[in-house]
Amino acid sequence: MLHQLRKPSCFRLRWLALGLIAIQFLESDVSVAQVLQYKKDSERFVRRYERLVAKGALLTPEGWAGISAMFERSAPFPANSDIEIITGPGIIGETSRDGDRARVETKWGDYCGTVDSHLRYQAPATDGCIMTGESFNLVFVRRNKSGEQSQVTSESGEWKIEAPKVRVAGVSASIRYLEARREKSNDPIIRKNADRTIKALRHLSSGCGRPNAC
Repeated sequence: MLHQLRKPSCFRLRWLALGLIAIQFLESDVSVAQVLQYKKDSERFVRRYERLVAKGALLTPEGWAGISAMFERSAPFPANSDIEIITGPGIIGETSRDGDRARVETKWGDYCGTVDSHLRYQAPATDGCIMTGESFNLVFVRRNKSGEQSQVTSESGEWKIEAPKVRVAGVSASIRYLEARREKSNDPIIRKNADRTIKALRHLSSGCGRPNAC
């Protein structure tokens, strides 16, 4: 029986790719040191958001409500939406800023498929996870003396993401979510779907091999 050669770890590939950072960010005039050290407040904000997302903050109504403070506009919890499975980005860098607005881009993260409302897993249409990135449009919301949000000049304020994102989570957080949903469900189909999806997602932690839900 033939065995496919195992691909290098996603994380190893990401660190090998760091050698290309300067080229990737050349057009935006962002230095390698700036990107890796997160010197700008907008970069630190997106880094904090990504960490919360990876831990599953967008998976539950309670988590969604908690993280909604990071958005300029809130949105109802999308209970039946797909969940995108990701790994955290290796690079976060501000690529432009104009007054109270900024664009921050992430690179060298991985998109590893989706889980639907019936807990069925859909892998990417490639042999394994897809290395990807994301752009965030941020607005700096200042606060007046009464504490209300305002665009007028003030001493205090915070960055916000312009619009809510879809449900996204890291692999480990997604597995914990699926296990909890499986335990609460009496539907044998839902429980079976959860078992198969958990098996597929656990396979992801071993590297970049194609997830197998069989």
